[in-house]
Amino acid sequence: MPRPARLMLPALFACALALTVSAAEPIALPKTWTVEQFTKFSEKGWEAPGKDGDKAFRAAGRGAWFRVPAWWGDGTRPPKGDIYILEVTYKDDFTVPVVVNAQGGNGHYEDRSELHRIGGLNDGQWKTANVPASWDLLFTPKDTHDVEIGFSMDKEAKPVAIAQITVRQAKLPEDRERYEAECREWVRRVQAEAAKTAAFMSKDQVPEIPEDLKAATLVPYVRPYYAQIHPNSAPQKGETGVPLKVQLAQNEFEPAAFGVYAQEDLANVTYAVSPLKNGDAILEAKVQLLACEYALQQKARRDESNLWSAQRLWPAYPTSIAKGRSGWFYLLVQTLGKDKSKPGTYKATITVTAGKHTAELPLEVHVLPFEIQTMDEAGLYMGGCCTGLPTPGEMKTFLEHNHNVVNIWFAGVQPGMKKVGDKIELDFYYLDEWMARAKEAGMKRLVWFLGGNPPGYPNTISIERDLYKVMHDGDKDTWPAKQGTEEQRGKIQDEVRPHYVRWVKEVVAHAKEKGWPELVFTPFDEPAKWAYPEPRADKSKYAIGCGPWTRDHFKAACALLHEAAPENKVYISMHRNFYREVHGTKGRVGEIFIPDVDLVCSNAIDEDHELGEKVLKAGKEWWQYGMPYSRRYGYGFYFASWESTGALCWAYNWAPRLDVSNAPKWVYGWYSPFETILTPEYEDIREAWDDRRYLATARALAKQKNVDLSEFWGAMKKEIQANEFKGGGGRDLVNDFWTTNKDPLKMDAWRQQLVDKIQELMKK
Repeated sequence: MPRPARLMLPALFACALALTVSAAEPIALPKTWTVEQFTKFSEKGWEAPGKDGDKAFRAAGRGAWFRVPAWWGDGTRPPKGDIYILEVTYKDDFTVPVVVNAQGGNGHYEDRSELHRIGGLNDGQWKTANVPASWDLLFTPKDTHDVEIGFSMDKEAKPVAIAQITVRQAKLPEDRERYEAECREWVRRVQAEAAKTAAFMSKDQVPEIPEDLKAATLVPYVRPYYAQIHPNSAPQKGETGVPLKVQLAQNEFEPAAFGVYAQEDLANVTYAVSPLKNGDAILEAKVQLLACEYALQQKARRDESNLWSAQRLWPAYPTSIAKGRSGWFYLLVQTLGKDKSKPGTYKATITVTAGKHTAELPLEVHVLPFEIQTMDEAGLYMGGCCTGLPTPGEMKTFLEHNHNVVNIWFAGVQPGMKKVGDKIELDFYYLDEWMARAKEAGMKRLVWFLGGNPPGYPNTISIERDLYKVMHDGDKDTWPAKQGTEEQRGKIQDEVRPHYVRWVKEVVAHAKEKGWPELVFTPFDEPAKWAYPEPRADKSKYAIGCGPWTRDHFKAACALLHEAAPENKVYISMHRNFYREVHGTKGRVGEIFIPDVDLVCSNAIDEDHELGEKVLKAGKEWWQYGMPYSRRYGYGFYFASWESTGALCWAYNWAPRLDVSNAPKWVYGWYSPFETILTPEYEDIREAWDDRRYLATARALAKQKNVDLSEFWGAMKKEIQANEFKGGGGRDLVNDFWTTNKDPLKMDAWRQQLVDKIQELMKK
């Protein structure tokens, strides 16, 4: 996995015990505070007060923030579900949109999280931005009962003049629709120059349109949701004049997708779905209508060129489609359990409209006569790597997408730490609240990476680096300089060890007392990089890169973790297990860590098909990992065929917000003040685990009926693994470690085999 960005520790740590904040009465909304009435300003980032006509203002520079009293009354957060609009009066005399953020107890080191981006037209006008802020993006800073609002901009950007803020309740749906449209607009604006030379992700398709549709202005066509439709896609033979079909269990989400091909320029393309009926019976289910936003993404890591990608799935909005191009539309059908969503085949009509032009597409939804096991019932685990703490709203979406694990990193998530005498005192003000939300949302485990990528060694041994800094008043040079010496490398410094042990013990004891989800620790990421023939170092200060010391340090830290917290599992991301003679040893380079850990998560099965068996034989838990692009085949049937029971994804949200034209797209979901912004990859990953849930359901039924499934599953596994694509990409290795398949349509065939087997077993 790539190295997480190194982050500075917070400049100020709160006390271990919160000061009592007096009870607060709710403030009647709407409420306006002028700039003179803000409760407190940050010490840096603000210019002196000024006047522009009748407007009194202060100019906020990079990192500036202010506070106003929390308007909801008592509580560190507003009531669950509340959404507000912050009407920020500002002068638009800058060229790049300014980020408005708020303290929400989320993000890096529980810092402020982005709410919205405003301005950037540089027209010199005073404007009022409508910035949404939901209950899960607002959290009172320690020892206050205030709301903290901040600003972020480029280093070279001029400060933005702020006159006042008005807080009101959000009005739905208009405030949500405005916010989503403004997000798409600013992304288009900042990507406009790069868009002129961006290429498409796939080859141009020549339309194959039947005679009866050649005169149609818009042509709907059906294509599997996992075969993404791009602007340069076009209807192919057999994709028009056929219904859009969905099949799902009684407790499942299932996607379906269709394209609209424009035979002349189309504006305001929308669609609607009639009620799903079986005779007089109407299916009790939720149908969510989505439309795809195409935006730019970096072509490859360290490649400045861009590609158009099918990037975000917003609630359906009026879209434009140029002549000879396609738009992509996406439905999510959710059944509501066996007591509500009755089995049968239900039919509806999708009506696509663009001004005076319309077209219809039949929809068929087949509800199966059974429920499938949940992730918890099946004993399965899935989680994505997070830069900080995901919001409570995101964790609700996690559960809906079969995620019950959160992977957090010490370089971004840690309790507050400060030196008190010869010890480090920990503060759980932010973490306790978040952990309670995580447990409430159904998160079962947290995998806590206490360090990062070995090429940055020793600076990426985050926990040891930061513990030393706290005990030495922020000294960030002495520890890595010493750790990189031949005498010290590969060992835990004697001065740091007791603080490391105490930190683990105190965190584990506190977690148990407060009922946190299960904590699983790992010393740092991908230690099998010890076997690089030559040290590979990143460009950070003091980095000596990978080598035998990587191996030795990981083993030493595993021993420390087992000593400090014997009841907690220790995890490894094992990215390689090739056979190599290197650094004076000979053998497979990853499996040497199996005795040191309790949970092995690997993407090296392609190098060693027996790795999973070795892990299970050693009595350890066996997981696998990939990237968002591993999608349905990788996380589903392929990983299942190697009998792993969990997975990690690099990464859930390791990318700039919404604009990934200059960064790797290590992201498959974005938080929002309304609902999580979905992506095609997110839906594919959910379907992967639905495949796993169908398999688990079949296995549970077989056990109940005393039926042996080994021959059935053995034949399916053989076909699944034979379908792996091993061309120029898709190898399950280190730089290109997402797995693709030769024939995607086989995934539906395998799902149907499981459906048939479940129904066969139900009859026994």
